[in-house]
Amino acid sequence: MFDKMKQAGSLMKQMNSLKKKIDKLETVSESKDGMIKVTVKGTSNIQSIKINDDFLANISSKDLEKNLIKTVNDALNNAEKSSKQIMSEMTGGLNIPGL
Repeated sequence: MFDKMKQAGSLMKQMNSLKKKIDKLETVSESKDGMIKVTVKGTSNIQSIKINDDFLANISSKDLEKNLIKTVNDALNNAEKSSKQIMSEMTGGLNIPGL
């Protein structure tokens, strides 16, 4: 029984370490033309969105919205991929539900 509790405690420490590492993860994605740059912290927190001023002067709001949505989605997808890679490295490829 004690061994199982010890293993559970060790697993909890690993999971907390994994969560901290993922929370510190920073992913940056740019639009194809480089005019929009989105930074995501962790897996789902948008930290910043930068849009080139010259780009803003020469684009319709509809095109800006499309480019912005695509770049944000790319950033979130890349953050999720990076997170899964970190999890895979730390868990030795084990698929732990809920992580």
